[in-house]
Amino acid sequence: GGYIQTQFQVAESKGAKSFDGGDFATNSDNRFMIRRGRIRFDYMHFSENTKPSVQFVFQFDGTERGVFIRDFWGRIFENKYKLFSFTTGMFARPYGYELNLSSADRESPERGRMSQTLMKTERDLGAMVSFDPRERKDWLKYVKWDVGIFNGQGLTAPGEYDSYKDVISRIGFKPYPLNKNLLLSAGISYLNGGLI
Repeated sequence: GGYIQTQFQVAESKGAKSFDGGDFATNSDNRFMIRRGRIRFDYMHFSENTKPSVQFVFQFDGTERGVFIRDFWGRIFENKYKLFSFTTGMFARPYGYELNLSSADRESPERGRMSQTLMKTERDLGAMVSFDPRERKDWLKYVKWDVGIFNGQGLTAPGEYDSYKDVISRIGFKPYPLNKNLLLSAGISYLNGGLI
């Protein structure tokens, strides 16, 4: 799959500063840009009893500024108890609500300023274990808990530059129907690491 989002920006003055998307050139106060140009490849292997066993994802973003990896990760599903999965590679950090939502699922095309400030890029290199019960009939089917260890700098640096790692965790309660028109969900996140 894939998609493209183009945009036209107009600033009040030439060379204006921009929070996300880069500053305007010295002699420019308007521009066309490719905000996102994504192509994504997914592979899922199912076991003999039609349960997911392995998943691989490769997604890159191409704009006039270059081509960058967005996702490059693999996931192994535990199918004995159908409770856990293990993910490693370059993938979205399990922090907050909107960080893990794509632009197609969010209420607005851009993430909120808090998310952009706290996590300059939502993806990072690391490993994560997830508790996400499958085929449960009790209240546990509404619980998802991710715990991961990440390099910490995300996509803001070309590689790891120190030995410190970030520990990030999120426990969420999936939407629970209170009635046919009202759903309840909640989540809490934890970050033990540095901000760049």
